[in-house]
Amino acid sequence: MDRSFLAQCEQEQLHLSGAIQDHGTLLAIDAAGLVSHVAANVEDFLGHPPASLLGQPPPAQLACHLQDMPQAPGSRRFICSGVEGVAGVLDLSVNRGGNGELLLELTPESQVPLPPPEAPPGIPDAFSDEEMLERARQQLLEDTGALTGAQRVLYYAFYEQGDGEVISEFRQGNGFGSYLGLRFPASDIPQIARSLYLKNPWRLIPDARREPVPLLGTGPTPPDLTWSDLRSVSPVHRTYLANMGVVGSLSFPVVIAGSLSALVTAHHSRPLAVAHSLIEHLAERVRHFTFSLAAFRAQRRMCLIDNLVRRFEGLREVLQRHGDLASAWPELAPVLLQEFRVDGATLCLDETVISVGHSFEAAAFEVFDEWFCQRQEDLVWVGDNLSLQVPGYPLSEIAGALALRLQSSRGRALRLYLTRCEHIHEVAWGGNPDKPVEFHDGVLGIMPRRSFEKWVEKRLGYSRPWDNEARLLGLKLRELLQPGRA
Repeated sequence: MDRSFLAQCEQEQLHLSGAIQDHGTLLAIDAAGLVSHVAANVEDFLGHPPASLLGQPPPAQLACHLQDMPQAPGSRRFICSGVEGVAGVLDLSVNRGGNGELLLELTPESQVPLPPPEAPPGIPDAFSDEEMLERARQQLLEDTGALTGAQRVLYYAFYEQGDGEVISEFRQGNGFGSYLGLRFPASDIPQIARSLYLKNPWRLIPDARREPVPLLGTGPTPPDLTWSDLRSVSPVHRTYLANMGVVGSLSFPVVIAGSLSALVTAHHSRPLAVAHSLIEHLAERVRHFTFSLAAFRAQRRMCLIDNLVRRFEGLREVLQRHGDLASAWPELAPVLLQEFRVDGATLCLDETVISVGHSFEAAAFEVFDEWFCQRQEDLVWVGDNLSLQVPGYPLSEIAGALALRLQSSRGRALRLYLTRCEHIHEVAWGGNPDKPVEFHDGVLGIMPRRSFEKWVEKRLGYSRPWDNEARLLGLKLRELLQPGRA
């Protein structure tokens, strides 16, 4: 992967773009109550030239809607059909910025009949199993497509390492091919963009082809558009969408425990005009699904922990019967191989090393053990590509490991390494993940790739991945072997 491309994406100050999309206009009101910035197109909407507004209190037709606005950053207020504009009635959205400023965003009135306010069919308050979850997720995509008219709606789930995968999809018409089952590298949605999704309930881009409208201000610093609905589209992202054949898009974040778990994203090959009231309704549907998903995951985690406690009772009994981990090892090791679904296990008591199954070769063990003891602080660590994760790791059939450390009851330094051999498998990507840039355009310098055709990677050097259950097992095992227990 071209690291300079990823670095450019992460350094792009999206919230300080100094421009908005042209389907609306914007006024920024500073803490003193004066207009600090206006969009260059404000006269088209309100009839006031930009120069007549800057440094002045907001017009009375706007000021009347700003009373008692909450102080918390990100606070929102929407006034439907609340402002008389030059060409007709305007909707007004007011957002509180991080420094106390107010962003006033005006868009043409766009009322549409709303569906019933109750929870939508197919998305219950709780999921009983994975099948029920999948049905609800697909229903959410179908509802979004039906209500917006979008030709493709994706459920884009994020992995811990940053990559994403389309795990559900709804399509209608002939506008797009399928992305279902395709994975995309972390650089496609850089962290700086993900942080904005965490703070906003949606992101609407009616027409990515349109040129942005600059903001004019009383000073050189652009306003913070973190919470702006009209915030302009990054030039890199505009090109990315164009390369996908996407003109209009609408995205909703799925946020669980403060982390971006997924995106529900609608794509259209033509401009996508969606009324604010409908966007609010869809955002509520996504929130409803998110609450149900979070509850389902929490319930699964509780059941998993309860199951782990029962599964480890046998290990506890073995340790108590032997009274010493080293003497219990011949009986413990086969159980660990089965419970953790690993190929080998290595027990290190000070300088004593005991291995079973397919464990580290001597050279690989020396490098990994020195790295884990000297340069890794985690008490429980997992990795599925040791050649990339451990500096100097030699050629070895062992590609993954779960490692834990503690002091035994006798004060001896204990390490336990559970190992997995290389597992060659294929991953289907949406385009070549190692080729995020394909050409110089002479303006931006580097641009995103143009092809999103299925590209199959044969992954070498990886073990089978460690799932959440394996991590919890590692924590429970360490708890079992804590001083006073072993």
